[in-house]
Amino acid sequence: MEALTKTYVQQSLPKRLGRHHFAHLRSVVEGISVQESAERYLGIEHGHQAKTANRQVIDAVQAIARRQSKAAWRLIGIAIRQESEDGSRKPKLHEFIEQRGLDGCSEEEVVTLYQEAFPPSRKSQRNQRLRILQLQLLAELEKSNAETPQIEDPISAWFDDLAAARLEAAGLKTLGDLHRNIQLGGQWYARIPGVGAGKAERIAHHLKNLLPHAPAVPQVYFAPSNHPGQKPEAMPALKATPQFRNAPPQDQHSVATLPSPALPGALVSASTDLEAVEAWIQIRAISHQTAKSYRREAHRLLLWMRYECNGLSFRTMQVEDCKKYQLFLEAIPDQWMSKRHLAPGVPGWAPFRGQLLPQSRKQALVIVSSLFAWLTEGGYLQGNPWALMGKKRGAHQDDVIFESKAFSEDVMAKFLTFLACQPPSPSRSRMRFILLFLESVGLRSSEFLSARLGDLQCIDEGWFLQVEGKGSKRRLAAIPQQALESLSDYLVDRGLKSIESNPEETPLLASTLDPMEPIGYQALYETVRGWIKRFLSQVDLPTRERRLLTRASTHWLRHTFGTRSVARSVPLDVIQAQLGHASITTTANIYGRAPIRRRAEELAKAFG
Repeated sequence: MEALTKTYVQQSLPKRLGRHHFAHLRSVVEGISVQESAERYLGIEHGHQAKTANRQVIDAVQAIARRQSKAAWRLIGIAIRQESEDGSRKPKLHEFIEQRGLDGCSEEEVVTLYQEAFPPSRKSQRNQRLRILQLQLLAELEKSNAETPQIEDPISAWFDDLAAARLEAAGLKTLGDLHRNIQLGGQWYARIPGVGAGKAERIAHHLKNLLPHAPAVPQVYFAPSNHPGQKPEAMPALKATPQFRNAPPQDQHSVATLPSPALPGALVSASTDLEAVEAWIQIRAISHQTAKSYRREAHRLLLWMRYECNGLSFRTMQVEDCKKYQLFLEAIPDQWMSKRHLAPGVPGWAPFRGQLLPQSRKQALVIVSSLFAWLTEGGYLQGNPWALMGKKRGAHQDDVIFESKAFSEDVMAKFLTFLACQPPSPSRSRMRFILLFLESVGLRSSEFLSARLGDLQCIDEGWFLQVEGKGSKRRLAAIPQQALESLSDYLVDRGLKSIESNPEETPLLASTLDPMEPIGYQALYETVRGWIKRFLSQVDLPTRERRLLTRASTHWLRHTFGTRSVARSVPLDVIQAQLGHASITTTANIYGRAPIRRRAEELAKAFG
């Protein structure tokens, strides 16, 4: 495969100089490393970025000094080391204290001992004078040239080009936009490509340096206003038009519940519905992910009972209420939904992020029904109203097979041909790698995103990837030739070396802006969905295939691996081990097409 043209963003000189730029240069003069100072004052994270940003700031300040005819402009950015008589570097004071074991000495005693050990020489005295000149020059230039960032300033004026490109791509054009987004809390960065929790923290820190006195953003909480004439303590039902408060009402966003004294002979000691939920999760959840799912669905039910049913409790819930909740999940009101990644109770949060798909609704009802069954068996409830709900007939196994969430071999071939005809770009290269690698390895998205080159091992049996799957269970996933070749091509396209020649922390899947920067769920989702939309808009496909692909996501490639493996007669136990399924029954239920294939073959013998 040809090497793809790189389009990584090139950085330029700072468009404006603020006090943080001069603070960076001063700290470097005082002996702080360029890397540490750039992280602290410039919002930089990687070593190569720190060096580049440092050089850009130096060039910009030197240019100003030359324009103002400052004779000592060449001193800006020069590293003047502290040296001892023999030419070696003098230790910093804290290093000297550690080397000599002087922790118990006073500061005055330490300074005296330091001066005795490293008396000033002519060279060191001269260097000290030069450092003083550097600091004086920086102070003069800062006073006359440093700008104070304003909330309406464009992001591109105060962030490096790489960070600015990412933020602007998410619709954040000004410092005020970014400030408001951060103030809303939660995972405010989730829709920003190439930005994870660590990078988001550095962006927020840098913005705080730029706007230390920015006004607080009014906060909107998930809570309905009381209706006119209604007592404040009453639980109002949410209506068609959302009504919110700007101040957090006491417990309005919480799922705190009224006391429910233990029934005689109860085996569950909980005294409230919320405590009962937590007891159930503690006993029944086998992993963090399962606990998260259980808690989410139980809390949604508790909130619904509170706001839609005037404080209904588990013990007063009737089968009619179960039906109402089922209908509620089929048409969730707008005010119960928020597209933002926020923690419960945080301003802007709502219990749902959109309408639920049929399978998600079914799963939600299965979870709450399981909760009530457990609480009934444990004596916390006298009866389980969910047991009276008629079990809906689920999709037949054959129907599931026909609607398999996988790319057919024909579609995959057309997709790869389509990609080959597109203009070379890091995004095209990444999508090709995603298709070929996941089709032949079958990783979950979380496993794929966390994978590093250091996780790859070449043993006698071949190449394997060490994976941490559901429930923190570790396994070895085999890497066949198709996956190896696609990874090698992708590394070349990123300007990197062979698999074994790169740093162990190199991500398998990287940002299109920085070949060493991993990406998150949102960037992966948008990459796959974006390319699928382009593919569907330009390639002629049968109506059924097109309809199915409009719902396709990254997870479909995991199913593609499973269905392709079964079609090529890979044993189910091998597929189970590769996918990390806890039970071979799970693998057989999802991918076991042998019965339907045998049925077709036998009938073909009889009827042709």
